[in-house]
Amino acid sequence: MTKKESKIVVAGDVTVDWFMYPVKARDEGENWRLHDASHADVLPGGAALLTSFIKQSIEEEEILATVTGSELPEKKLRNFSPEEIIHSNAMLDNFKTSGDKKTEILRIKEFSGYIGPSENKPPPWMLSLVSKKVNAEIIVLDDAGNGFRKMENLWPKDLESVEDSIVIYKMSLPLLDGSLWKKVNEMHPKNLIVIINASDLRRTAGIHISKSLSWDRTAKDLVYELNRSDPLKSLHQCPYLVVLFGTDGAVLYRRVKEREDEAFVIFDPCLLEDSFASNINGNMIGLTSIFTATLVKQLAKEGFYGLITGIQKGLANSRSLLEIGYKKNNGSESHDALEYPKLKEISEGSVKHTYSCSSIELPTNLKNPDPNFWRILDHNTHNIRQLVAREIVLKGKANGLENVPICKFGDIKTIDRAEIESYSSIKELIIEFLKNQKPKNPLCFAVFGPPGSGKSFGVKQIAKCIDTNRDLLESISFNVSQFGDYQDMVNAFHKIRDLALSGKVPFVFFDEFDSDCNGQPLGWLKYFLAPMQDGEFKEGDSIHPIGNAIFVFAGGTRYTFEDFVQNSHGNGSTPIVVSSEDNKTDQNSVQETEDKDKEFRNAKGPDFVSRLRGFINVMGPNRQPSKEDDDDAFIIRRAQLLRVMLENDQRATSLFNSKRELSIDDGVLRALLNVTRYKHGARSMTAVIEMSRLAGKKRFDLSALPVKKQLDMHVDADEFFFLTEKERYQSMLLLRDLPDPKETSFLKKENSIVESVAAAMDTSMCENKVSPRKGKITKLDKDASFEELKDAAEDIPNKLWAINNGIRKITGKTPHIPDITGDEIETFARLEYGRLCRNKRLRQLSDSSEGKTFNNSMLQSKNYDQLEEKEKDRFRELVYTIPPILKKAGYEIYRMKNVEEISDPEIINRLARDLHEKYVQERQLKGENRETNPSLVKFEDLPEDIKEANFDNIKKIPEKLSWIHYSTRRIQQDEEQRELTLTEKEIETMAKREHDRWVWQKIMQGWTYKEGKKDFVNKTSPFIVPWNKLPPDTRINDFNAVRLIPKLLKEAGYKAYKSDSEKSD
Repeated sequence: MTKKESKIVVAGDVTVDWFMYPVKARDEGENWRLHDASHADVLPGGAALLTSFIKQSIEEEEILATVTGSELPEKKLRNFSPEEIIHSNAMLDNFKTSGDKKTEILRIKEFSGYIGPSENKPPPWMLSLVSKKVNAEIIVLDDAGNGFRKMENLWPKDLESVEDSIVIYKMSLPLLDGSLWKKVNEMHPKNLIVIINASDLRRTAGIHISKSLSWDRTAKDLVYELNRSDPLKSLHQCPYLVVLFGTDGAVLYRRVKEREDEAFVIFDPCLLEDSFASNINGNMIGLTSIFTATLVKQLAKEGFYGLITGIQKGLANSRSLLEIGYKKNNGSESHDALEYPKLKEISEGSVKHTYSCSSIELPTNLKNPDPNFWRILDHNTHNIRQLVAREIVLKGKANGLENVPICKFGDIKTIDRAEIESYSSIKELIIEFLKNQKPKNPLCFAVFGPPGSGKSFGVKQIAKCIDTNRDLLESISFNVSQFGDYQDMVNAFHKIRDLALSGKVPFVFFDEFDSDCNGQPLGWLKYFLAPMQDGEFKEGDSIHPIGNAIFVFAGGTRYTFEDFVQNSHGNGSTPIVVSSEDNKTDQNSVQETEDKDKEFRNAKGPDFVSRLRGFINVMGPNRQPSKEDDDDAFIIRRAQLLRVMLENDQRATSLFNSKRELSIDDGVLRALLNVTRYKHGARSMTAVIEMSRLAGKKRFDLSALPVKKQLDMHVDADEFFFLTEKERYQSMLLLRDLPDPKETSFLKKENSIVESVAAAMDTSMCENKVSPRKGKITKLDKDASFEELKDAAEDIPNKLWAINNGIRKITGKTPHIPDITGDEIETFARLEYGRLCRNKRLRQLSDSSEGKTFNNSMLQSKNYDQLEEKEKDRFRELVYTIPPILKKAGYEIYRMKNVEEISDPEIINRLARDLHEKYVQERQLKGENRETNPSLVKFEDLPEDIKEANFDNIKKIPEKLSWIHYSTRRIQQDEEQRELTLTEKEIETMAKREHDRWVWQKIMQGWTYKEGKKDFVNKTSPFIVPWNKLPPDTRINDFNAVRLIPKLLKEAGYKAYKSDSEKSD
């Protein structure tokens, strides 16, 4: 079948762009050629340039499409008068490229403004550019704010009725203004895409969107302003909005339907906004045009499915154009003609630029843009954080971090949003300060962190990445705690002054500036005030100017900026989370707070803080929770540090194989990553590695660790060795899920969790006396002592980790339905049998030591594979008791895997009702009624747990499809909604898993196995059995449930595709 040819119409503000550029003298020829000169050349700009780029893009991909638009004949460009068409003017220059001093790139050195018509009226010839109505599939409007938006006679005829056409509106200042935007906005085209630059949005009154701090913050700020700001209301209601952040990133905001939005941030994971352009000398016209042309090409090729890919490729092409610059060809005898690089060259240069994509959490309230300190890192790793951390140490990289920002400052690489923002803000401050040739006073900022957290190293790396050639800054350090009197400080300032006079900017590091002075807390602060404010210091009766300088104040006794302003001494420990009851302070604590506040004021603390222009809280390897953030990402920071330390340790060379994969004992790795606190921060981490016996070892095992007394210098050794033994609840739970927040002892907290689970076991046995699958519990189980139950409870995390499952607090109405396969049940059962055998042997040995009869047969237990099936079944059945027991203790099990869920409440509710209606019809056809099956009622009359089961069934459709290696995504507006076709093999695979899921769902609802008929009153069923024991006529129900999935998926507005290839089906 012949594919239909697409039609693309382009219209908008047109300019003639004039460029002056240098031409070097020739070695021979006429006299005038022997002199350096400046030549002028002209190129089409605005919508004419965009039309050219789109045509080249379409031709490059050999897409069947015709492009009509605002083209200007290049031979006549020099003849157009400014009274006819706007002229732009720019000065070009040849710029050297980094790393290649010989190659010169021609780019814009300086923009010289515009010249335009005195009347805002198009010349008659311009009307000929207006295309006739061609029923275009894509209409591109280039509204540069230069009159086109008011000239209705220049608008394309296809705009009169857009219907299903894609309308791309490239918008410039003044934003959201003019009759063109009003017309487009009133038409409500369902396929409208607005492209806008963030720099223009920031110029809108009342709009605050952060810049170059972190992609997390920028993304959250933008979606917050779109939802909050009245001036941006029409943008918020656009079907598609693309906001560009230079060539480094973009945000795609999509309105799926009324009051249901979704947003994505597309970004360079290694660079922040404007970082790429700041390393390129000169500029280019047409960066947004090449982006738009690339997006048009992708939409013409793939429809809305290609939107995110188009944004990524558009950003890459913009960068490539900026890198390549203008080209010169042999245009005439007098000079080489100027031109833009060909699309082929731009595309080839763009391949090296890659961009990641992450969905953005939308605002939950309009009072605070980011109340929970949202992280792209958390968003992409919340289910797999432990796996990611361990993979970083083992392999140096990890799946799950592909779409996470990783910023580098000198030799520091950080993945944590808080650190990225701290370092970025100070870097920007220093850059701005250095641009000022005559600052009035020094730039002052503070850095805080526990000893060994890397305060001085971090700050020096910021200076290093700014002053790469070391020709701007000169570092000098002083330890204030070693000053004996004021004269020592004067001597320090003389050294700083001498440095400033040498021509470089002193980069001064005042360590432990918060030390006591002659017994007065914070006593040195008052002596810093004049140098900070006025850039001068006093010596006797003389006043000396310091000159240009940067002061860095590093805290020694206060470990965060918040500690400093509250005059609170840090202790390097994990801050304690307290309940609302604990916040009730008595008179003593109130008095203590008042005393500290008075002490801070007397020491001139507020005056000192007012002179600071920023601060950094160095996070380090320990958790740093705050009111907004539990800092569960600390384990990723710790993993990165650990990997670097081991890579840099020469003794550890033999621990790595040829693929640079680390050989390390699971217990050792678990302890290194999860121990609560390294007492002296990164120094303690380094010390633990250095004290370990690694030379010549092929594996970092338990025998390599230092002895307990040495280890206790840097970590809690009891806790560390406790973690090496097995997986623990605390190494899997989030901070907010832990009990007894006031309790700081790891071992006591762990025991508290274990006892709560053991108590749930005891209660479950006393209440039910049955297992979910077999109907009764053996005598041994019923007679188990509480200590034995504790031992069983303690081992649960170990088994869960072995089958790639985690544990967390239940947050919803009902717990997560476990996703544990038959093979995993076998693994779990094998581990449980091994635990019981070990305990038997230990008890036997204990009895023997006490003079009791020694039964040698107990030490000769069979291995699991030697057991009869009936014996194995007993251990398999124990697996099914674990999730309900954890539910009683307030916990749920989840698979450590990132899987999408259907999240739209309206879709979930509608499809859950449809699903129940189909179930009722099916059961009634089999002769069932309300007396035999109480579930055959209206959806509203169902018990809450059955309703939740139906909701869960719909939400988990993407997860079910992942069983057969399908991924899911929303269907785009113009995309054909074809129903997924599953093979019989795929249906059978899913039916088996669906039955497993149904069994777990019933067990979690309190159902148990019992032969005979299904009993809805007593919640018993003969079908709570493995798939291989399920009657064939009953298996049909699971097959039917699976066959419904493609239809439900389509009705939900989703598409399934093979995970390794979007092009399937």
